[in-house]
Amino acid sequence: MKIIIPITLFFLLIISRLLSDIPNFTPTLSLMIFTGFYIQSRSLAVIIVMASQVLSDLYLGYNPSMFFVYASFLLITYLSPLIIKKLDIVSVFFASILCPSIFFIISNFGVWLTMGLYPLNILGLLSCYLAGIPFFQYSLISTILFSFTILVLHKAIVKKASLQSS
Repeated sequence: MKIIIPITLFFLLIISRLLSDIPNFTPTLSLMIFTGFYIQSRSLAVIIVMASQVLSDLYLGYNPSMFFVYASFLLITYLSPLIIKKLDIVSVFFASILCPSIFFIISNFGVWLTMGLYPLNILGLLSCYLAGIPFFQYSLISTILFSFTILVLHKAIVKKASLQSS
């Protein structure tokens, strides 16, 4: 029974990246947040997240900044259980703001540094971050929406389980 949650999260993480035609509007970061919360072993949580992302990138493709994307995923997976010690509205909201921000800062830095799209100076870095704002907005909105959806589903399942065991 304990293997069902990691396997389910693994497949949901893969599928989540393929769901939307809107760039960065996916449940992926929310699923990473909750993987970090649900999987007590940090190393297992990291393996699930990283394996799912590497596998989905076999289909989606790779780019020179993938190291930075994966680094942000690792950081999010490690920080999630520290942010969400108790599954409540405040901690889920905080995680839903912080995690897309981490992803935005690290991944855009990687784009600036590795992809040759911007000059390697402070103006180029600022231009890269400015160009990424629309993607950040999608990531932020989707992470908030999907995280609260997962929270509500979790609360409903826990409530139903407690009613059935009574």
